[in-house]
Amino acid sequence: MTSSISQVGLENHTPTDFTVAICTYNGETRLPEVLDALRQQEGTEEIAWEVLVVDNNSDDRTPDVVQQYRQNWPRLRYVREPKQGTAYARRRAIEDAKSPDLVGFLDDDNLPASNWVREAYRFGCQNPQVGAYGGNIHAQLDVEPPVYFDRIKILLAVYDRGKKPFCYALDRKPRIVPAAPGSVIRKQAWQDCVPKRLLLQGRDEKHKTFVGACEDLETLFYIQNSNWEIWHNPKMEVFHHIPAHRLQRDYLLKVARTSGLSNHALRIARMFPKRRFLMNLLVPFYLIADGLKVWQYWLRYRDRFSIDLPTACEFQSRIGRFLSPFLILS
Repeated sequence: MTSSISQVGLENHTPTDFTVAICTYNGETRLPEVLDALRQQEGTEEIAWEVLVVDNNSDDRTPDVVQQYRQNWPRLRYVREPKQGTAYARRRAIEDAKSPDLVGFLDDDNLPASNWVREAYRFGCQNPQVGAYGGNIHAQLDVEPPVYFDRIKILLAVYDRGKKPFCYALDRKPRIVPAAPGSVIRKQAWQDCVPKRLLLQGRDEKHKTFVGACEDLETLFYIQNSNWEIWHNPKMEVFHHIPAHRLQRDYLLKVARTSGLSNHALRIARMFPKRRFLMNLLVPFYLIADGLKVWQYWLRYRDRFSIDLPTACEFQSRIGRFLSPFLILS
């Protein structure tokens, strides 16, 4: 597809304080809602900010949609990343962002609250020791939520981690970090900590490949294992627009298996650099332990898989965890 879009950037050369990066694949129907939400941001008069759409090799009208918005919104920029996978798109965002410091990430189905840009930028300025931070992610559903939604919502990157800010602790078990939607990463922290190539390359939606997902968590675990802190900022709120098909059984089972398949790469990322050489020695023990967990879970819940979707999802996730070393070692 050809497009008249320029990748040069904003016509002026004024400094940029904050970049909002939207990584998208075939987002022509989803992007307008996100861009409209960003155009309605409040309290940003003193912030020089831009919106950077990273097109991850779309073959729909995504470039034309961005071009239409750019005609009367000069803060919007566009860049195309031909390597398929969200990990490549996010790295491209870091490299192309005009902001020298703070880059906020939204997916093309993430609707930021009207104060999101202000609160995201303010928190980063007030906490220079923080390398990355995220807020709460709420569900915006097109249909009534199923009765079991609270049990599977984490698979859809929906969570509420409270109304008080806190630092994600290294000694928490299991360790957690924010998800990518609505998070902000400091460029220097990325450059200091994130490998040039991640083990997980992210979703490749063009080829329907999901096995490399959770690369956002891999990135943040690498940052967490450094002198940079990772925080929860409850003043940053994002609404995840979830269409009805993402609540269907087949989709959720695939996402659950995918989350499990990321487990070995996340184990490596969580390990402190000086200890990572031990991982090859630990793999056999992980395989035995995870295999036993799969077997025990099947024995206990096998009669419920067809009638209890969250239980079936958990089983798929456990299978994925068992298989995850083979994905990385292959």
